[in-house]
Amino acid sequence: MSRKSPATKELITAEHVAAAFERGVRRLPAPSASTVVTPAAWSKAQELGMRIERSSSAAATPGGHCERLVDPSGVVVVRGQSVALGPFPAAGPGRNVGLVDVITREQGSPMAAGFMSFGRADAFPWRLDYDEIDYVLEGVLHITIEGRVLEGKTGDVLYVPKGSDLIFGTPNRTRVFYVTYPANWAQTPAR
Repeated sequence: MSRKSPATKELITAEHVAAAFERGVRRLPAPSASTVVTPAAWSKAQELGMRIERSSSAAATPGGHCERLVDPSGVVVVRGQSVALGPFPAAGPGRNVGLVDVITREQGSPMAAGFMSFGRADAFPWRLDYDEIDYVLEGVLHITIEGRVLEGKTGDVLYVPKGSDLIFGTPNRTRVFYVTYPANWAQTPAR
């Protein structure tokens, strides 16, 4: 009978907790499937008012989920095979837009990053109160702004400045990787 070696799990110590706190992290994901938290780390988190989250290996995020490995240095690794998009209700009723934030302020980042996917019937209006960069992974992304349609094809990168009123659309289907600044883009209401 083989057992998984404890050496394959990330060890979270009191020093890791203190370093995360210094970076502004207040909720530290520590999935039980991939991490071991020392008793001193639990004590340090309690002392600092931090929360260590011992959920499953897939960390829940708005709209979907993904597996993240958080190094004490602040480097975050998101396992691509674990990324699952969930519904994005802010796109509006009757729209089948999938979305997941994979990097957020919770990981100590001033930027956010994630994935979005939708089809032709799911175009939706949006106002950006943040800056956004979109990398088209699949299909074609249409951004309609001031009556013009700007088209990004697979492999293209689009920058959309803060304050833009636009419509996200596609002639067929698209999947996009996005980066926003600042990280709290989801607190911005759709128009």
